Amino acid sequence: MRMRKTIMFLVLGGVLAFSTGCGSNASQSATNAEVTSAAPVGETTKVEATAGKVKDGDDKILVGLSQCHFNTPYRVALIDEFKAEVERQGLNWEVIATDGQNNPLKQIADLEDLISKGCDIIICSPAQADPLTPIAKTIMDAGIPLILVDRTINSDDYTAFVGGDNVHAGEVVAQYILDHLGEEANVVEIQGTLGASATNDRHEGFRNALNGHDGIKIIDDQTADYKRDMALTLMENLLQAHDEIDVVYSHNDNMAVGCINPIQSAGRTNDILLFGIDGQKEAFDAIKNGTMTGSVFYPTGAVEAVELAKKILDGETVEKVNMMETPLITIENVDEWYDKGF
Repeated sequence: MRMRKTIMFLVLGGVLAFSTGCGSNASQSATNAEVTSAAPVGETTKVEATAGKVKDGDDKILVGLSQCHFNTPYRVALIDEFKAEVERQGLNWEVIATDGQNNPLKQIADLEDLISKGCDIIICSPAQADPLTPIAKTIMDAGIPLILVDRTINSDDYTAFVGGDNVHAGEVVAQYILDHLGEEANVVEIQGTLGASATNDRHEGFRNALNGHDGIKIIDDQTADYKRDMALTLMENLLQAHDEIDVVYSHNDNMAVGCINPIQSAGRTNDILLFGIDGQKEAFDAIKNGTMTGSVFYPTGAVEAVELAKKILDGETVEKVNMMETPLITIENVDEWYDKGF
């Protein structure tokens, strides 16, 4: 049968809607899916279609894509990759992407609206773990499967998680410092959004790996909220406050790139190892030209989220936790990973 596609974009009040359509009846998915098992981490979750709720091939599946914000390259890449994969597969989905504006209250309101709209499945990257935990239970209690992408909450009230290993991301940076600087270094840590699970884990992995190495001193630790402009100003202040900085560990590439100009202006590029996390091509370029030392590649998980959603909507068993590789990219392997950056 000849395929037809329609694509619609709407940006209104922080909501981006887009849809793709396919005239074929070859694939039918379930709506109002019911989670029959809240499996512990490491186990599988069985999701079954509610009887009598199967849509025919011409009815769109309504998918909520709740994002903590739209304002970093990583987040934009996640949304774009999700949208592109839905379109590439010709899925009969209408996707409503909402911008939480890095405000938990705004994101909770977004999720309440997605529930009221009758979403068949919701995919969420929580702004912060604690405030978003209760609304996750509300979603699950409503019989709507919930996929967490990149970030988690403080309960098991979700169907599946997919994302990179944030603890490991911090660990590999710490190990590089130990391998190349030995037992003495002055380190600055620039954290992301406080309370976000990614921030917590990137901090925990880094600090735990340095435990027992008393010569590695964390001389300053502040947040720039994953924002480049905040990191730039913060780095300027840190350089004035500290005469000796050997390492800057930034929780994302966006902030790390923001640190480059202040470090260059201070004439300290050759003295400071600068690390980020995500895998932006801008960071990879900086590694190539010597203004950054490394970036931990952190996959968006968007394509994988689409695949999980398809399985869940079809009533298949899925893994509860789907952890993705987070390797450290340096001058030694940046060419190999460059095309995977965003």
